[in-house]
Amino acid sequence: MENWTVVDVLRHARHDWMNRLQLIKGNIALNKIDSVERILEEMILEAQQESRLSNLKLPHFAEILLTFNWKPHPYHMEYEILNESGGLTVDDQWLSTWIQSFFHILDSAVEPYQENYLSITFERFQGKTRFVFDFNGTIKEQKLSILSQWFAAQKEIVEDVKIKEMDILHFSAEFIL
Repeated sequence: MENWTVVDVLRHARHDWMNRLQLIKGNIALNKIDSVERILEEMILEAQQESRLSNLKLPHFAEILLTFNWKPHPYHMEYEILNESGGLTVDDQWLSTWIQSFFHILDSAVEPYQENYLSITFERFQGKTRFVFDFNGTIKEQKLSILSQWFAAQKEIVEDVKIKEMDILHFSAEFIL
């Protein structure tokens, strides 16, 4: 994991905020108030999710997700925490290593320069931690089997794995930790 300085973090955060402020300013200039309201609502929802993530008391895991899109990946990632309170029932270091191994496999499997999007949803579920990975984009056909093998190998590591769909354009997988 990269060692971020305070200046690095502030630089990336400022860059993100400036991009959004420029979008808002441009939409105001074009009198597109509906677009401004949509952008502001997205910013509010994202800040709420960042707050939930920060409150999980999983600092390494939170850092990985909070800074993910600041680094070069062939896909954009978003996350959603469904529970508003309470921590996840998993070790921070183990979870950080696990999610990074998934990102590493997916980085190599995704076709670059496409519209690739990964959504991660997680919650406390019946006293366990439940993750759902939902990917839309393009997986390299020759790498689909490597991704499938990673999913299969998780059956030895986590409590339950359910692959709901898997092809070169989409996959959806649920993990119970």
